[in-house]
Amino acid sequence: MTRPDLSPSDRTGGRWQLQFDALGGWGISLVVHTMLLLLLALVVLPIVPAEQERILTVSTVENDSEPVVDVVEIQPQEIIEGSTSIAAEAVDAVNLAETPSPVTVNVDRKSLSLPPSLAELLGPEVDRQSDFAGRSEAARAALVRGFGGTTASEAAVTSGLRWLAEHQNADGSWNFAHSREECQEDCTGDGLLDNRPVAATSMALLCFLGAGHTHEEGKYRRVVRDGVRYLMRRREFSEYGIDFRNGAGTSAMYSHGLATIALCEAYGLSGDALLKRPAQLAVNFIVNAQDPAIGGWRYQFRPPDAVGDTSVVGWQVMALASARIAGLDVPRKSRQRAMRFLDSVQLEDGVYYGYVKPQRKASTTAIGLLCRLYLGWATDRPAVHRGVEFLAGRGPDRNNMYYNYYATQVLHHTGGEAWVRWNESMRAWLVRTQERDGHAAGSWRIRNGTGSLRDPHAKTGGRLYITCLAILTLEVYYRHLPLYQRQSVQAEM
Repeated sequence: MTRPDLSPSDRTGGRWQLQFDALGGWGISLVVHTMLLLLLALVVLPIVPAEQERILTVSTVENDSEPVVDVVEIQPQEIIEGSTSIAAEAVDAVNLAETPSPVTVNVDRKSLSLPPSLAELLGPEVDRQSDFAGRSEAARAALVRGFGGTTASEAAVTSGLRWLAEHQNADGSWNFAHSREECQEDCTGDGLLDNRPVAATSMALLCFLGAGHTHEEGKYRRVVRDGVRYLMRRREFSEYGIDFRNGAGTSAMYSHGLATIALCEAYGLSGDALLKRPAQLAVNFIVNAQDPAIGGWRYQFRPPDAVGDTSVVGWQVMALASARIAGLDVPRKSRQRAMRFLDSVQLEDGVYYGYVKPQRKASTTAIGLLCRLYLGWATDRPAVHRGVEFLAGRGPDRNNMYYNYYATQVLHHTGGEAWVRWNESMRAWLVRTQERDGHAAGSWRIRNGTGSLRDPHAKTGGRLYITCLAILTLEVYYRHLPLYQRQSVQAEM
């Protein structure tokens, strides 16, 4: 029998009719029930718009002993770009580690469990790339929650960065004598180092870089770009590399060390090839300025008395560490010589450190221990353990932010209950003492109970110096992944 010609619609309808007939009774029943289940699912399951997603949600559970704290929510882009204004309000500091988090920290075992997404983000070379990867949008919020930050501490960083941006000079620099016309009577406390703009600019840049802002990305990319350009204009070429000492005096190598860290971080975060050679040449200058015998650094290039000091050494070692993280060349001999200097000022096999001689001094012990960790000492070394006990036993010093800055990093890198206690005290104090009113809002000028300044460096560095150290201290959660975690990962690889 000849099939009649069918129109396109007839042919299509015929195929569907044949397929439908082939299903039989059980097939028809299956299709009908499947459609009913799908309709039921659409009714029961709520659809959440993407724009309602939240990061860093703080909540508490009501019980008989603790008050209920209102929920504070921060949008992802706000926390990254620094556009929140929570620091100007009264915000309860609730530890974000208490909320559901992709990062789980067990402070007793000193272990960090990384979920697949974060592990992929940090990359296979956790010992290197993770140091800067923690400042990215995806990692920063998770690390804040995992290591004890709060909405209040992040809001304090946000306000601090805003204050710094408002006090940048037209040429891209900052100055320890920071006052501007718009400050009026609010931003008191100019530092005495009004002729060290390279050091001041470098410290301010480190705060922005610490929160993931570069000259190419972030809300403050223009601020960072102008600051980096200023540093590049102030560089001096020499046979030993690029010199950022910004003149003579006791702060010369401090300026160079700080500028080198800023350039290395700017290059490491952005991968901008234009910054690679200047950063490497600045590192070369540090290597050449090191005393070849004792292995230390002092105020000037290879001092004739061949005496280094732990304070200057700290900034140079941190610059070398930042250079290695960024993939720049750092000779092994320079690191070995730095270890030799630390040997010359240590007590009890590396538990305590002095300034230019062996001494049991808190501030230089914090610097010495941090240098040891970055130069290769394991966090479970007995001397490190005893040194951490010494620092933790003293606790944060309300009159010495320089000590607090270094000690906070040491305890963050070693972890454990000592870090938990230190962090809770340090964080709460900095959030509480940040200025909240007028043009000074977002800055710090730490005073004691009588209202006078007792910090040994506050008068010299002024409000800008104290503010930078406070911001860097509150950025500790994501500026560098803790060494104890990286060492545990290496041991498993």
